[in-house]
Amino acid sequence: MDSFLDAVHGVAFDSHPKQLADRIGISQRALYRRLDENDSMPLRLTDFVGIFWNVDEAKQLRMLEPFLDYLGMTAIKRSEIGKVERGDVFASMLQAQQESGRLAALIQAAIADGVVDDQEADQLIRQSSELKRQHDEMMGQLMAMRSGAPASVQ
Repeated sequence: MDSFLDAVHGVAFDSHPKQLADRIGISQRALYRRLDENDSMPLRLTDFVGIFWNVDEAKQLRMLEPFLDYLGMTAIKRSEIGKVERGDVFASMLQAQQESGRLAALIQAAIADGVVDDQEADQLIRQSSELKRQHDEMMGQLMAMRSGAPASVQ
């Protein structure tokens, strides 16, 4: 199983499979068969969508993370125009600065011996993605505070 299916399997099994199967309109047995990588009845796109729309937001994000990782993207919450306050932006700015400090420390440790190994590269990529996500969230908040900003700015 790859990371895409692992995410769906984890969410499905964490979401009480019997109740989830009822909500998406299939039997519990059919759901288990579709989640079994060795079964002849594999998970279909309609099953994925059904599971996605019948779990909470945190589990939806778990299902999407492998796809976003594959695309080199991260998900951020959209800031609603008129709903962002100065304190939100300052908190995001401080968080971005903390992430920047963590990245700087990782860079310093990684280049200390003059070579960046695979483990260090993975850590740098993850930390850089987190810094970008935090920066994008802060920019979304700032754009939501713009006067006369259209709703599509985010």
